[in-house]
Amino acid sequence: MVKNELYERLETDSSISALHTLSVELPDPVIVLGGWAVHLTVNRGYQRDHGLSYLGSRDVDLGFHIPEGSGLDDLRNGNFFKSIQIIKRLGYWEKGTSRFCRIIKRGSGETLDEKQAAMYPQYDLFYLFIDPLVDHPHPLIREISKIKVLDEPLLKMAISNDKMKKVDIGGREILVPSPDMLLMMKLSSFPNRTKDDKRLKDLCDIFSLIWYSEADMQEVLGTAREYSREKISMIKDQMTNDLLNKASYHLGVGMEEIESIIKRL
Repeated sequence: MVKNELYERLETDSSISALHTLSVELPDPVIVLGGWAVHLTVNRGYQRDHGLSYLGSRDVDLGFHIPEGSGLDDLRNGNFFKSIQIIKRLGYWEKGTSRFCRIIKRGSGETLDEKQAAMYPQYDLFYLFIDPLVDHPHPLIREISKIKVLDEPLLKMAISNDKMKKVDIGGREILVPSPDMLLMMKLSSFPNRTKDDKRLKDLCDIFSLIWYSEADMQEVLGTAREYSREKISMIKDQMTNDLLNKASYHLGVGMEEIESIIKRL
């Protein structure tokens, strides 16, 4: 079977290009979460079986460790605040309550400001989002970021349990959570998804983290079962033939294989 991209090439190419730039510009350590973390984790195994790169992502999710007890001066001198300033310098601006955005014109790939974007219909535009996530909530974060930064508790678990892995991206070393931690993050997000494409991407990522990550499958499954039993039960209840069929189409993997892996959770 042949893989069929889930998102438009412009979207994923723009997103991975942004990630490459961020990996160079941001201070160490650069922590990547979400779809690109999965891609960097499973791509080698997926390419070995299919001869193609694994599915890309439209958004860039960045993780940040906030030291316990940090005061306002500590935060202003820390990795998170410095990174936010760089993100703004690179042309991203606050969008909504918790994200940064850059607007790209389809066809040309040109970056537009808000005034320029207003001249085009929405279907001519692509919004590239950067989502910063911290490992635990901090009451002073809003004062230095001007957005409501979301927290990812499993990132704190990954950092405190030495479950972060070094990976190379364009010659730069960055950090991503280990396959079992990424799987738990995906298991946690899937039941709460309201958009079909997000739920579909989560299913593709769940299967691929188990099958292509090159980590010990039983260890990955064991960790997921230990910490995510309730989420796993919800996912199995929400699984449909339509969703499995779509995942099969985009992964280039038999529907029965995907269903078999989900049943093993």
